[in-house]
Amino acid sequence: MIQDFASGGVLELRHSESESRRFGFGVARLLVPIGPLHSDDAIISLVKQSSSTLIILRAESSRVSLFRELQSLDDFEFLHADTLCYYKWEVRNNGHVDERETHVVIDHGIAWNDIDQVLTESFREYTNHYSLNRRLSAGVTLAAYQEWAAGLMKNPQNVTLVARDRKTDQVVGFILLMIDSLRSTAEVALNAVRPESQRSGVYSILMTSAREYIARETDIRDLFISSQIGNTAVIEAWKKLGLKPYLSLNTLHLMRRVAFDDPDGR
Repeated sequence: MIQDFASGGVLELRHSESESRRFGFGVARLLVPIGPLHSDDAIISLVKQSSSTLIILRAESSRVSLFRELQSLDDFEFLHADTLCYYKWEVRNNGHVDERETHVVIDHGIAWNDIDQVLTESFREYTNHYSLNRRLSAGVTLAAYQEWAAGLMKNPQNVTLVARDRKTDQVVGFILLMIDSLRSTAEVALNAVRPESQRSGVYSILMTSAREYIARETDIRDLFISSQIGNTAVIEAWKKLGLKPYLSLNTLHLMRRVAFDDPDGR
């Protein structure tokens, strides 16, 4: 999440229990805070000290020298798995959704089964950094998002907004908002619209409703959202709504060669 990359944050390599369980070997995450505080040498040292089979590292896309050094490590196979781009929306310029003029009704506090149905339909063929790694089991992307969404919904600080079709009462889309009052940050952690309801305005209504909720219920002034840089359709939708680019992060997979019995990295 965006707060993981706050300038001046702690550099820490963390074991990922959920990903280790999912793949059947040790997985750690290393999220590098933005700015010059943490040197390339400090980051490389953490990587070398780790005993994890896979390290998922995210750092600002501008850290070219760091990526070059990581790629040259003999003990690891290196993969640039994706580029994640963050956009920011100023909440104070909030617009209002008049539901009387839309074909959907916005609601919250919905059952998991309704969310899961939309999630399954929307993410069945979705590709992310897992999908691009041939070392990982196929078909894990959907399961990962399902597990993540279920966990987010259990946090009482987070908010789930859903769009219901006005005629059928069917849930056609949702947004999971991650709200951190202590750090005054809000982020769209996950969102989806049923394939048959896409390009019908549902996504824009959900986004504007999320912004409106934050303006009404909190003192937070910025809403963040992220996606893979190749997801051009959704990025264009953000631009039309007035969101601005904020941060670009490279996602790297560092795989310990000896664990895969492949000293040449083939």
